[in-house]
Amino acid sequence: MAFDLNKNDGSAKETSNKTPGTSKFDLTKGETAGTTVPGNSSSSKNWIIALAGILIIGGGISYYSTRSAKLGEPVRASQELVLKDTSSTNVAEAQAKLGAGIASTKPRPESPSATTEPTIATTVTESAETVPAQPEEVSSNATAVIKRLNNKVPATFAQGSASFSRIDQSLIKQITSYLSKNPASSIQVNGYASSDGPIGINQTISQARADAFKQYLVSKSIDENRVLATGKGIENPIASNDTNAGRKKNRRVEITFP
Repeated sequence: MAFDLNKNDGSAKETSNKTPGTSKFDLTKGETAGTTVPGNSSSSKNWIIALAGILIIGGGISYYSTRSAKLGEPVRASQELVLKDTSSTNVAEAQAKLGAGIASTKPRPESPSATTEPTIATTVTESAETVPAQPEEVSSNATAVIKRLNNKVPATFAQGSASFSRIDQSLIKQITSYLSKNPASSIQVNGYASSDGPIGINQTISQARADAFKQYLVSKSIDENRVLATGKGIENPIASNDTNAGRKKNRRVEITFP
């Protein structure tokens, strides 16, 4: 079936210089239709192939982009860790440097001046020369007193008794004065007896006489721990026991300073 779409009739063909074109469409399934359809089908196939290629390329690009992003995450994480470690190291180094700077700015203790040391040395030297002088003087006086008082007899006793028959008050004053001035010193008191009577009784009496004199010194404000009392019996007589006068002298106490 064919349609003629020309608006003019045959007169138009005479007045127009244009080449007459075909304005008819043949809807039949003849030769004209057979030659037109294959051209359109080939063009559609080309567009479909091109579109498919674009989709494939786009999908590939998207896939590789996503994969690259995923693979890049561990790298970025490791880079962040490296940066953090580096920053912490830098902070530690900065703090160390800051601490060193603060320490260097602290004032150092001033060393003693050269003028101070000789002064101290001089003071010590003067003290060493001055202080021992007094103990030496006391020691010499004490030595003289000890020599004068050693083995003196401050008291004698009645026969067979620990009661005093005589006390040398002058000697007692010297003893107590020395002990008061020398609180670190002590005194030894030895008690004696004559040869009258048994030796055992004489030993007991001699100890009682030494203890009696010790208590007498304690009554003069002498610490009892500073007084050592010992009974010597009939040892070391100062007179003959053959006479009454000699035996009377032997009933005594003697003092010494250790």
